[in-house]
Amino acid sequence: MKAEELALQNFATAAYLLDLCQLLQGLKNFEVDKEFALAVCSKMEVSGDTAFHHSRNDRMLCCVKAAVSLPSCLLAEGGMNFLLRQAILVAAAALESFLWDVLRENALTVIQAKGRKADETLRNITLTLDDYLSLEGYEDKDVRLRQIILKRFERGTLYDLDKVSEIAQILGVQNFWIEIGKEIGSKPEEIKAKLQSLINRRNQIVHRADRPDEGASPTEIDCHGLRKIGFAWANNHVQLAKSFVTGSAAVIAKSVAQMEQAIAKRAEQELAQQTLKPAAAPEPAPASATPAPHPPADKSS
Repeated sequence: MKAEELALQNFATAAYLLDLCQLLQGLKNFEVDKEFALAVCSKMEVSGDTAFHHSRNDRMLCCVKAAVSLPSCLLAEGGMNFLLRQAILVAAAALESFLWDVLRENALTVIQAKGRKADETLRNITLTLDDYLSLEGYEDKDVRLRQIILKRFERGTLYDLDKVSEIAQILGVQNFWIEIGKEIGSKPEEIKAKLQSLINRRNQIVHRADRPDEGASPTEIDCHGLRKIGFAWANNHVQLAKSFVTGSAAVIAKSVAQMEQAIAKRAEQELAQQTLKPAAAPEPAPASATPAPHPPADKSS
């Protein structure tokens, strides 16, 4: 499966989380009359005296058996915001995995097109002894170079945009951010700012459980003691990351297509040279051995 398809599947998961947050946000308990309670019991095919928790918002009505624990977050103010944070994590993971997958898919093409000059950062790559020994299993030098490129990023984590630019450079994309801006209809500075904001928030959620820094303003903290987060902010950043991936896929595809054309052209030239190369003159057959003359007969006898 292509890198873009995998990423879009992950972004679909982020969209489900956002939709679920909107659906459940603002649930409040409410009391129902006897007729309604009996109707619920009938539809649930349970005894008429079964107890239920009833809650609702302006989008849904929720009935849960009292024997089942109702998560407190369903009714707490901002209790559904954990779904927004999960959507941010999924979107950031989708972005990071896309960058890795698209590099993995096209690294061999880059090597075949540009050889050892594919990217100057390769000169600064350091390998452990285990890494070096693992590469000895690849007889093809192009495949070995491909594995070196992948090892450069396999342990990386998306902490900032430097790796995005580095991967784009390896894949031969010139003026990457400008091209992305054209693809998705946004200014490069705005794209960078929102992606960096998404990455920063992802890192805060992963490493600090989204707790605010010391000295943070009370206006930046929610009722649970975490950084405030809203649906609009989360949805905007998830959608931007998704647009960035689709735009990047298109821009990278153009660059890879050019490299594939260069590889095909080189192969054609090599084939033509082999075809036009004059055939080597046949080697002369070895001369047959001449039998040694017999010595003259002795006439003295």
